[in-house]
Amino acid sequence: MNYGIIISYIIAGFLMITILTVNYNVNYSNQEVTTTLNKTTHEKAIKEMLIHDIPKIGYERKTVLATKFAKADSNELSFFSNIDDTLAIEQVTWKYTDTPAPGSKNPNDHILKRTVDGDATEITFGVTAFKFTYYESYGSNTPMSTPVSSSKFDDIVQIEVEMQLQSDYQLAYRPSDSGEYIKTNWSKRFSPVNLRPNK
Repeated sequence: MNYGIIISYIIAGFLMITILTVNYNVNYSNQEVTTTLNKTTHEKAIKEMLIHDIPKIGYERKTVLATKFAKADSNELSFFSNIDDTLAIEQVTWKYTDTPAPGSKNPNDHILKRTVDGDATEITFGVTAFKFTYYESYGSNTPMSTPVSSSKFDDIVQIEVEMQLQSDYQLAYRPSDSGEYIKTNWSKRFSPVNLRPNK
């Protein structure tokens, strides 16, 4: 019996297993990184729209609108603004719907909708959680009850947005694993200038 050949085969087997394991790890890591970058890009796109819109609540050139809100709920914010700085006042609505995002394999993925004067844009970037929270004093930890009554609209001074995006498919390290969705979270508390008291 040639023990040298046997040992060579054993070593070769270990090397092959090591190479396959490394390749598998690299492929999984690459897929995870790519998916995370995609979600980060999607998050940035939504974030930029929100940062454009919400600070303009109640905005009109040279003045402040008397009626600023149409609705203030945890899943829907509808307000008035000269959003594009033209001559017209628009009604802008952000609503997180219970409609599943088309083509997504993630059951938590629903359509986020932005509407300007009836012109709706459906955002299907894997939004799995989206919430508005309203405050009647700066820095308060006590949110207003939702939906906010129209009689309390003028008390709103801060609006917090919380959002989570997930991949529309699960990543599993091993075929036998159940897998998990790649997640990214974002939140921001806005203090629109036109909601300041005595404005």
